[in-house]
Amino acid sequence: MINLLALVAAILAGSAVLLLVLGLNRLLPGSAVDERLEAYATMSMPLAPAGDGEGRPALDERLNSYLSRRGLTGRIAADLARADVRLTVIEFLLIKLLALVVPWALLWVLTGQPLTGLLLGAIGFFLPDAYVRLRRRRRSQEFALQLPDTLALIVSALRAGFSLQQAMLNVSKEAPEPTATEFRRLSQEVQLGVPLITALEGMVRRVDSPDLEMIVSVFKIHARVGGNLAQVLDTVSTTIRERVRLRREVQVITAQQRYSSYVLGVLPLALALILFVLNPDYMLGMFQWNIFLCIPVGAFTMSVIGFLVIRKIVAIKI
Repeated sequence: MINLLALVAAILAGSAVLLLVLGLNRLLPGSAVDERLEAYATMSMPLAPAGDGEGRPALDERLNSYLSRRGLTGRIAADLARADVRLTVIEFLLIKLLALVVPWALLWVLTGQPLTGLLLGAIGFFLPDAYVRLRRRRRSQEFALQLPDTLALIVSALRAGFSLQQAMLNVSKEAPEPTATEFRRLSQEVQLGVPLITALEGMVRRVDSPDLEMIVSVFKIHARVGGNLAQVLDTVSTTIRERVRLRREVQVITAQQRYSSYVLGVLPLALALILFVLNPDYMLGMFQWNIFLCIPVGAFTMSVIGFLVIRKIVAIKI
């Protein structure tokens, strides 16, 4: 038992030291050019490497660069950008690692069962991914709901005599979040010399909205053939507004089924935790390496399958 406690203490101490080193590296002076351009560069435009006289990059930046060259961070970086999570890929991976190690080590000490701690650690390992997906989905939904009003602002500015860039700058000042942030970034990219279409394509990759893709297609067609952009955007705004109304109606109709999926997914886990607190010996008997191990594994698997099936049924695309 003493050796086990020493092992767990060493793991926790190493994790604390790792976080301390990462925090100190974040405080070191990095490239001033990178820091200024990072908030405005599109996802498709990598930043130029800093020279020797512009400061030594931090540890996590060097690790990010190393993994990026091997194609290991593109998807994670895109998900973090779409969710507007201000973390580097290395920081995000460290959080996932700590969410795996710390619950596993603590539960191993408390119960003496490494398998139980490993299951809890596996859940903690995937919690950051679930948080990023939830934040990304909510941000995309909020942006889609604000699109009709955003187009109305652009159309009003165009009919008042403003240029398209000025109209988008006006949106960044008048629109709510997250639309204001995205159009502010778009305007700053254009001011830094990024072509408007390229900046719009970067916004599409960050927001991941089909309605926004349709609007960007309108801008591309107008850039090639011209025409009355305000009238076209007004028509598109009416179409998107009707689609938003239908989405809300579908959400109301399928609310009961969606909440049923949440109950189905959470209730078995909550009941297992309650029984574990009331009678831990009874629950630990099912996590031994014997035939009874199939009971919790099968229950967890069937709960996940039921949750996914219900979510698939109520996922009506409009």
